Amino acid sequence: MSRLARLIAGAIMCLPVTIPASGANMPQVSAGLLECRGEFATAYGFGSTRKVRCEFRPSMGMNHYYAGTLDRVGLDFGISDQASMLWAVLATAPQVEPGALAGTYSGISTGFALGPGFSANMLASQDAARQVTLQPLSVSSDSGLSLSIAGATLKLEPAAVNPH
Repeated sequence: MSRLARLIAGAIMCLPVTIPASGANMPQVSAGLLECRGEFATAYGFGSTRKVRCEFRPSMGMNHYYAGTLDRVGLDFGISDQASMLWAVLATAPQVEPGALAGTYSGISTGFALGPGFSANMLASQDAARQVTLQPLSVSSDSGLSLSIAGATLKLEPAAVNPH
């Protein structure tokens, strides 16, 4: 395992995972998948902002669409093409209302690309009382020339139509 990979794995293992107080007594079930695609981004060393378009594919019901931003602050260098991030969505019921994923999620984002690459995003909702959460860890595909180990904030808002 390379030194960078050990550093990334160590950073992820050291992060606390918080379970919402209201969710402690409520079992969560898989409610679907959230896929976000980011636009082309350039990072100059201390962070970046990337617009994202997201599609929630619920296990029951119609797809929901979101638009938002992924902000990174920390070691973030390079140029990357459209990234694709995928999260499992957990909820207290299998059916999720449109707009339920809107909100702010915070954590860390790490990645490396030399041509094709990967990244890992560990994000948790800032609202501890939410009935809907993202599985904290997502693995992403990316392409370009980039390196990042940064704090990340994903802000999602409902989009009326498919933003793709």
